Amino acid sequence: MIQVVTKDLTDFQRQHEAIRAEFSRQAASWSKDPISEDLRWAVDRLALDRDDDVLDVAAGTGLLSRAIAPKVRSVVGLDLTPEMMEHGRQAAEREGLSNVRFEKGAAEDLPYDPSSFDMVVTRFSVHHFQKPAAVLLEMARVCRSGGRVAVIDIVAPDDPELAAHYNDLERLRDLSHTRALSAAELDQLVQKSGIRITGKFLRDVPNVLEEWFDRSSAPAAAREQIVRDLQAELDDGPPTGMRPFHRQERLMFLHTWSVVVGVKSKRRET
Repeated sequence: MIQVVTKDLTDFQRQHEAIRAEFSRQAASWSKDPISEDLRWAVDRLALDRDDDVLDVAAGTGLLSRAIAPKVRSVVGLDLTPEMMEHGRQAAEREGLSNVRFEKGAAEDLPYDPSSFDMVVTRFSVHHFQKPAAVLLEMARVCRSGGRVAVIDIVAPDDPELAAHYNDLERLRDLSHTRALSAAELDQLVQKSGIRITGKFLRDVPNVLEEWFDRSSAPAAAREQIVRDLQAELDDGPPTGMRPFHRQERLMFLHTWSVVVGVKSKRRET
């Protein structure tokens, strides 16, 4: 039996405040992002059905919600940050998507009854959660028996020391970053929530460093430190886990996206 997360969210409030502070500033930047080829690649691995009612947890401006919407019956994008949701609503209206709606709520305490959705998804959120296991349990709870749960997130290197350096740099750029899991840790997290994994996919996605900085309005000191570390790696110094390289005179790095898709076991129905 899946345990429902307690309604007392005291343990999560500090992280919620950090997320709202960070993403109220980032909302305008995220709203400019297109539905990219990489996002389409991820959506194509979700095995969506035209009759699906989908919940997108920590949806932000609804990039994933809007990419999914043409392929399903309905999408609810749930998020903590009003500014992100408002940009998402505006984008959905511009794109003529009438089957997307945005609702405010906490990922650790989803405001829905058990078995409310055919599919529950989340993207680029696990590395912001204080207790990701609690979120995955909630996602499983509100998914119907035999329904699907999918997690799309950046993942850290397998080596713990390298992963620690990688997460330190991510945290410098974005104070709401907690920890990116390794691909194996993310798989285990999904499985422990009562989801049987049916698909695992990895993709390296290049990022322009300055654009990555600008999205979060990273402070000058953080930018300088990250550039120093990446440049040192390029000069045969210690690795950062970010795998920097130059393209057309721009400093770039790689994120590894992991897409994990699974089915909620019927024996775990709540």
